[in-house]
Amino acid sequence: MIKKRKQITPSLVSGFFLLLLNSISYSQQTPHYSQYVYNMEILNPAFVGAKADLSISLLSRQQWIGVEGAPETNTFSISERMKDGFSLGVTIINDQLGLFKSNNVNIDASYTIPTSQYGRVSFGLKGGLAFFNNTTDLAITPDNDVYPSIKGKYPTIGFGGLYYDNRFFVGLSIPNILNSSSFKIIETSGTTDFNHANYFLSVGSIFNITEKILFKPSTLIKYTPSLPVSIDLNSNFIYNKRIETGVSYRYKNSISALAALIINEKFRIGYSYEYQLASYGPNFSSHEIMLRVDFTLERNTRWLFHNRCYF
Repeated sequence: MIKKRKQITPSLVSGFFLLLLNSISYSQQTPHYSQYVYNMEILNPAFVGAKADLSISLLSRQQWIGVEGAPETNTFSISERMKDGFSLGVTIINDQLGLFKSNNVNIDASYTIPTSQYGRVSFGLKGGLAFFNNTTDLAITPDNDVYPSIKGKYPTIGFGGLYYDNRFFVGLSIPNILNSSSFKIIETSGTTDFNHANYFLSVGSIFNITEKILFKPSTLIKYTPSLPVSIDLNSNFIYNKRIETGVSYRYKNSISALAALIINEKFRIGYSYEYQLASYGPNFSSHEIMLRVDFTLERNTRWLFHNRCYF
């Protein structure tokens, strides 16, 4: 008896080829977020323990609304300050794109050194495993070829550095320096190199415009060899330490609008809508929802006392 393969709709056929073309070049790419400044532990392990004694963050990003097999990313991070300047955390990324699924689990560690009353320098390491599953056997191709599904795992190793005080931060990181072949049709031997590493430079600050209005600009620059540089420019305003609104522009790619509710300076619920400037279909917009909680346990004195979930 011949087992029938699952029927795939035409939209998934086109989605598969879009996946194929992009995954070969971008399978090593760290997912982009509109609200990245509140999830920096994902990109830079030096941020672990920087904001509060205990931080928990959840984020869900739905891209290309209405397109079958569109990208979907969910992240979770938790970090805690330990003793003598050490902090530990866990970051988890669940990524889906068409027939490709991956789960990345990392242990993060950082060490913080006071440089002044408010200044701190932090160094971080990230290490873990990424599990992927490519169900390419379900795809229908124009030539009716059938490609076998591929499952596997590969290690991830990254590092980062950070300087911050109560009004400014600058960080540089490489979330994963190892190469992998998580998407492939022809079996090739895996190699380890730096050619596909993502380099992130993040800078942010906060200013008092009035007694009740704060202005918070930030930028994220992403560089990957052989790919165009990605630049995010963000301009957010915080009113009465309770409501945040802003816009974000990703160079030649997208524009986003953001709104967030801040409760007791520790709980943050945020939403962002991203519109693609270069549209390849009827609707390539994205939605993103984020929840972050920062607890100040007042048991460590070598960090800043001004822990606020909006910076």
